[in-house]
Amino acid sequence: MTRLVTISRRHFCTGLAGCLAVAACGSSDEPTIDAPARSGGVCPTTGALDVGPPSTFTLNTPVYFASGFVFVVRDANGLYALTARCPHQGFTTRVQGNDFICPRHGSLFSFDGAVLTGPATAPLVHYAMCTLASGNLGVLTSQIVPDTDRLNA
Repeated sequence: MTRLVTISRRHFCTGLAGCLAVAACGSSDEPTIDAPARSGGVCPTTGALDVGPPSTFTLNTPVYFASGFVFVVRDANGLYALTARCPHQGFTTRVQGNDFICPRHGSLFSFDGAVLTGPATAPLVHYAMCTLASGNLGVLTSQIVPDTDRLNA
């Protein structure tokens, strides 16, 4: 079943640039492994950001990973990953109390990524999570998932 996913102009342009770059590089002899359609699958052999063991994440305490510009959060339903980049102008958000705030223009987001106050009008994008061979968790920033997806770990 095919699902429609709404993406921001920034993510579309970033993805388009990546596609053009890959096309320009030609083919590779390396096998490709498809990413899981939803959070919770086994990570591909490459491309997943290792964010550590599930036990390091405590309830409602976002953990920031600068190497991927992502937050990983555990809520009552499981773990999820979302971008730390504000959809308004791409500045990196940070934790302020029980919310994310963009230091550039003050957009405020709940921990699940919903816009609380603008100028941002789009929510923070959620990414697929998976399990690495080591047992650690991985984040696939190349795969956008619904904001309701959770990894039970």
